[in-house]
Amino acid sequence: MFRPAYLSLPREDLHERARQAVATLADCRACPRDCRVNRLEDKYSACKTGRYAVVSSHFPHFGEEDCLRGWNGSGTIFFSHCNLRCIFCFHPDTLIPTDEGLRRIADIFERSDDERRDGRVRFINGDARVATREGTWAPVTKAFRHHFAGDLIRLKPYNCPPLLLTPNHEVFVVPKADLESMVKVPAGQLNGEHYLIVPKRTPAGKEIQLDLCELLSSDPQRFRKSAARRVPLGELDTLFAQTWTSYELAEVTGYHPAYVRKLRGEWRRGQLFPDDGWAENGIVKADGRIRFKTEGRPGIPARITLDEPLAWLFGIYCAEGHVTSQKNRPNSHRLYFSFGHHEVDMAHRVKHLLQGLFGVEAGLRWRRTTITVEVGKASLGLLFVKLCGKGSHEKQVPFFLNQATSDVVEAFLQGIAAGDGYDSRTHLVINTVSEKLAMGLFEIGVLLGMLPSYHKWHPAPTKVIEGRIVNQSPLHYVKFPKINPKTGKRHSRRIETDDYFLVPIHKMERVPYEGPVFNIEVDDPDHSYLAPYVAVGNCQNYDISQAIKPGKEDAPKGSPPEVIAGMMLELQELGCHNVNFVTPEHVVPQVLEAVAVAVEYGLKVPIIYNTSAYDSMESLAFMDGIVDVYMPDFKYWSAEASRTYMKAENYPEAAKAAIKEMHRQVGDLIFDADGLAQRGLLIRHLVMPGNLDETHAILEWIATELGPNTYVNLMDQYYPAGKVSAVKYPEINRRLDPEEFREAQHLAREVGLHRLDARQPHPRLLRRSWTRF
Repeated sequence: MFRPAYLSLPREDLHERARQAVATLADCRACPRDCRVNRLEDKYSACKTGRYAVVSSHFPHFGEEDCLRGWNGSGTIFFSHCNLRCIFCFHPDTLIPTDEGLRRIADIFERSDDERRDGRVRFINGDARVATREGTWAPVTKAFRHHFAGDLIRLKPYNCPPLLLTPNHEVFVVPKADLESMVKVPAGQLNGEHYLIVPKRTPAGKEIQLDLCELLSSDPQRFRKSAARRVPLGELDTLFAQTWTSYELAEVTGYHPAYVRKLRGEWRRGQLFPDDGWAENGIVKADGRIRFKTEGRPGIPARITLDEPLAWLFGIYCAEGHVTSQKNRPNSHRLYFSFGHHEVDMAHRVKHLLQGLFGVEAGLRWRRTTITVEVGKASLGLLFVKLCGKGSHEKQVPFFLNQATSDVVEAFLQGIAAGDGYDSRTHLVINTVSEKLAMGLFEIGVLLGMLPSYHKWHPAPTKVIEGRIVNQSPLHYVKFPKINPKTGKRHSRRIETDDYFLVPIHKMERVPYEGPVFNIEVDDPDHSYLAPYVAVGNCQNYDISQAIKPGKEDAPKGSPPEVIAGMMLELQELGCHNVNFVTPEHVVPQVLEAVAVAVEYGLKVPIIYNTSAYDSMESLAFMDGIVDVYMPDFKYWSAEASRTYMKAENYPEAAKAAIKEMHRQVGDLIFDADGLAQRGLLIRHLVMPGNLDETHAILEWIATELGPNTYVNLMDQYYPAGKVSAVKYPEINRRLDPEEFREAQHLAREVGLHRLDARQPHPRLLRRSWTRF
C-alpha cells in the first residue's frame, strides 16, 4: 500500500519544521520575490498575504491531468495571489446557449446549492454544458455571483441581440486592421475598429426520443379539491381516541358514518395526515400511454420520436397556439390553434397531425374571425406548455431542439414561419411578442448556418381594433437571410469565415446598475463561452481574483492552519485522490502548519505541489519529505523573454534550480495500478506562438538534465489576453497554430522525451444522453 511521504516523518519533526518555516515570515523570503517584510505582523508586499494564507476555494477538481483527477477528482486548494484582481461579469438576465437551450446566467448559478465563499461561488461540476468560441460544448465547473454598483456596458452588435456586461469583461474580437488576428479586449475598451465574433455551430444531429412521462412528471400538477377536511387533524386524534361508535362520531363531526369509519381506519394505521385541501394529480401509465389520474382515457403516448412533423407542429404552436385552463379544475387544460378563415388547409393539417402523432381527436371550430383546432386533453395541453410556453408572451423554442438533426430544426422553423412569418425579397421574417422565443429563433438561425438579424420595435401603447382599445406589446423581429440566386450565397453584409461571423459594433453605451452580476468557469482549454451569441472569455480564476482585496470590509480573512487542515480532511472524506495545493509558493510556512495539524487527524492521501516554478530553495527545503508530486509550470527559457513577458529576468535560473531540486526530492513520476500518480515530478509547459525556440530549449534541458523518463504535459491553450494587442506584444497576439503544437510534440520526441500527457474527457463532466427524453 502506498504511504505518503509526510507520514514517514516523526510527528514532532513535522511540527518543528512547521515552526521553523513560520519563523521565516518575520523577514519573508518564501519565494524569489524576496520581499523581506514581516508577515507575522500582517505586513505584506507582492503576494498580498499576511500571517495566514488566504484560501479562495477548495473542491474536487476534474480539470487536472488524468493521473491526478482519477474518477473522484483532485482535492484542489486554491491560494489567493495578487495577479488576478479584475471583475468580469454579466447582468443576471444574460442568456447563455446551453445543451438544454438558452438559459439565464443567473439560473445556471441557481441550479446548484453547493455554495462556497458566503454564497458567491457555486460548483456546477459539469451539470450544464455551454457553447464555446470554437462552436463546441464544454462543461461548466463553477458559477459566480457578486454585488456590483456602477456602469454596465450595453453592447449592441450590428443587427444582433444586445448584451449587458461589466466594463472589464473580456470579449473576443478581430481588429479591422488585421483580420487574421484574434484578441480579447475588455468591454469598456471596445470601439468601432473591432469586429465581434459569432461562432458558427451546427445541431448535434441526434435522434431524440421524448419521454413524455418524465417531462410531465418533472413538474407535479396540484389542484384544489372541493373542500378541505372540515374537522382538523388534531380534533380527529382526540375523537378517535374515544370508545365512541361511528354513528356517535358522525353526529359530532357532521360526517357520514361510512366516511368516519374510513378516517378512523387510516388513523389506526398511522396514515391520517393533515389535509390542506390540495391533491397531486399524478401520472398513470398503461399500455404505452400516459394520462393524469383525474383524466379520462385513452391518454397520450408515453414516448414519441422528435421527427419533422412533430417539430413542425411545435413550430406552428409557437406561432398560433395557446392553452387555456380554469383554476382548481385539473382537467380543464385545453389546447388551441387559431387560424384565419383563409388558412383552412393548415387547420386540417394540424388536426391530422394531432390525431396521427398523439392519437387524440381534435375538433374544428368556425368562429366569426378565426378557425380553431381544439383538443380538451389536459396531458397534451400541459406538454405543449412545458415545451413551448403557455401564452404568446411566454413562448419559447423547445429546449432540446439544438440536439436534433438539421432537418428537424428546419422543420420547426418552417412551422413557426407558416404561422407568424412572411417573405421579403431577401429575408424570411418572423415576429413575436416573446423575447425568449425571438432569442431562441436567432439561435435556430445560427445552428442552420446563417446569421439572422434581430430588431425590437416599440409600437404605440394602444390601438383600436373593431371599436375596442387594446394594449400593444413590443414586437421582436428575426430576419433569416435567403440565398441569392445570382451568387448562390445568402443575403448578408457580415464578413464570414469558415468558422465565424464577424459582426461590427453598432452601438455602445453605459447603463447605471446596482445589483448582482454573474460569471461562469468553463472546463475547456479555450476558456470561453457565448453571451448570448458573442464569444467572451470565461472567468478562469474568479474566486481567486475576487479574494485579493486586503483592507476591504468584505475581504476574506486568512485561514488559520486548523481551517486549512479541515479543508484537506474534507477533500479526503469526499474521496479525492490527493490534496492539490495551487500557487503555494508564497504560503509554504502556512501549508506546513496545516499539514502538521491534518496528519494528527488522519490525513493519508498524497500531496501535490502545483506551482509556477518561481520557488525559493529555502521553501523547497522545508517541503522535502512532505510533497509526493511536484507539478511545476516551466514557462520561459531565456532571461530576455522572462523580462519581456513576466517582468522577472531571473525566472529561468530560479525555475531550473527549483525543478532540479524537486526532481532530486521525488524522482520520476510513478503510478499505481489504476494509473493514479503516487510520487514524482510532472512538468507542465505552455507552448507559445512563435516561441518554439524557447520550447525546444526547455524540452532539451528536461531530457538532458532530468532524463528522458520525465513526465511532461505540453499545453496548447494559450490565447491573447490582458495587455497583449496588435500594438503591444504583437508577436504573441494570436492563438497557437495547430502545426506549431504538432511541431512542439515532435521536438519533445526528438530530444528523447516519451512520457507525454494525453487528456481524455472525464465521464463525470459529460452530460447524459439526450435520448433519455
